[in-house]
Amino acid sequence: MIKVNIEKNNKGFQILENQEVLIRGIKPKWYSSQINFFYNSRTYQIKKKSFWNSSYNVFQGSKIVGVFNYKWKTGGYSLVMNDSKKTYSLTQSNTGGMWRIEKLYTLLEDGTKPVLTINYSFKKWKENIEIEKIDLSDSSLDLIIYSLFIMRRLQAAESAAVSPGVYG
Repeated sequence: MIKVNIEKNNKGFQILENQEVLIRGIKPKWYSSQINFFYNSRTYQIKKKSFWNSSYNVFQGSKIVGVFNYKWKTGGYSLVMNDSKKTYSLTQSNTGGMWRIEKLYTLLEDGTKPVLTINYSFKKWKENIEIEKIDLSDSSLDLIIYSLFIMRRLQAAESAAVSPGVYG
């Protein structure tokens, strides 16, 4: 089982398997959705294309390796990897009761093949995130970060839909 350790103020995080750090990442600015992470002695960056655009680029060093696109029909993000031309999307289902925040997210390759699942729960004012590999090789663990990124975008969209609008 892979665990996500989120540091204070959501600024940094670590992906741990058997207490060993696999991936380490940070958010450079608290207000930004940009993420920098380090995996396989390489630096990756998820950065918004522009202020007015809803798409994000994935950089490995200075090279773009993938793009997150927002699909208006499904109301979610999908990831297209440039080298393999594979498309990844995330599905969400509620596993908790009416008063508990427990969700199961599944990363799908090309819309059908499950790659990993994320068990998300919020208990005692703390997030608990556990990841289970289904069909994930050790050479593609960066998909964990991408799925967590899409999960956060889905959560932000949900909380924006629930909160009252500007007018009341």
